[in-house]
Amino acid sequence: MTDDDFNRVFGARQPNHPSFTDRVSRGDSFGGRADPAAETSVGSGPYKPYGYLPTGNVGESCEVRSWVKGSDVAEGVVFQYRFLMQVGFVGDELLRLMLPDAIVVIEGKGLTELRQKLARRMVTFVQQYHPGIWPGSPSGEPIIDKIEVVRPETFNSRG
Repeated sequence: MTDDDFNRVFGARQPNHPSFTDRVSRGDSFGGRADPAAETSVGSGPYKPYGYLPTGNVGESCEVRSWVKGSDVAEGVVFQYRFLMQVGFVGDELLRLMLPDAIVVIEGKGLTELRQKLARRMVTFVQQYHPGIWPGSPSGEPIIDKIEVVRPETFNSRG
């Protein structure tokens, strides 16, 4: 099917709007607009508290990373969005991600947008701020101060 055949069957294109075959042949299926799956992250400096890294697929998982106390060793979980049962919150400073086997508690400032994006499966990573890795605390931007993964065995051992 040629471009003209396609336009006859499905209607002519609008002026200044590339045809379907033009967009596909250029590999630009968004007609010159930015690709919605392009990498996006929050934060103007080197520290990015959360963001979306394109995978070529629907965002199926999210990595939540914190740091082993007193070191620069990362620890965390990667959860599948299909297991995210609920995103609880208190103001814009506390989030609780309810999973079947754990609760991920995220504390920080300016977390409203993170909550909304998690609920829409638009986040592929969340990371705690570490001054040893990113010197100079970001001011006026979202920041994640603490991430804790609470599991039933951890909760039961606390008392």
